[in-house]
This record gives sequence, C-alpha cells and structure tokens, in this order.
Amino acid sequence: MRILLTSALAASTVAAMSLSACAPAATRAAAAADGEKSVARCFRTDSVRNFRTDRQSDLYIRSLRDDVFQINTSGACWDLDSAVSIAVTPTLGGSDTVCVGDPVQILVPNADPGRRTCRAFVTKSLTAEEVAALPDRARP
Repeated sequence: MRILLTSALAASTVAAMSLSACAPAATRAAAAADGEKSVARCFRTDSVRNFRTDRQSDLYIRSLRDDVFQINTSGACWDLDSAVSIAVTPTLGGSDTVCVGDPVQILVPNADPGRRTCRAFVTKSLTAEEVAALPDRARP
C-alpha cells in the first residue's frame, strides 16, 4: 500500500511540475497576443557577443539572439571597465544557460591574477526601449 501512495504522490508532483512549466509560455503567448513584446529570460553563456559597463557594478551583455541582460556585480569587479574580453559562467549546476535571478561568475582575463573573477547576479532582461534609454557608453 505504501508503494502505491508513493507512486501516486510522485505522479501528482510530476503533473504539477509539468503544469507550472507551461505557465511562463502561456503568459508569454498572452502578452504577445496583447501586442506586448516579450523579453528573453535566459541566455547561453557561450552566446555573449558584446558587453559594456556602467559604473563598476553594472554590466550589460548582448547575446547572439540580440537580447540584452543587466548583470550586477557584488562590489568591485576589478578592471571590468577596461576589460577587452570577459567570460560569464554559472555558479550553480552544470548548465551553460543562465536566467534572470541566477548567480554567475565574471572572469576578466586581463585583470590582476588574484582579482580575475567576481560574483554577480543576472538582474534583468531589458526591453528594446530600456536598451535605447541606456547611455551610449553602457549600451552593448
């Protein structure tokens, strides 16, 4: 009897997770039907094609799909404003996809050896209007 209850509970949990996984897609479809432009929530770390900084703590990256994300560093990310290249890597799990709200590591190869990485969070996916409103120096 215990095995049946456990499998029934597992089946209901899987069904609930399946339904919740569909909710964001349904929300995006409804927003598109209302004429709103949906913004990407995730990007692959190997698809970053450009980046710019605004102050020492804000990093804006543009993905290959032309989506722009804001990443906020936790304090000083040394030499980020003079970096020629960067790498964004997830801190959790083995996936190379990161989403809004995820913690990431920023690697600045040309920084001092002891200060090449810093912690950060993907804080926002910007709309086209928000990207246009960024100062030129911060727009990737």
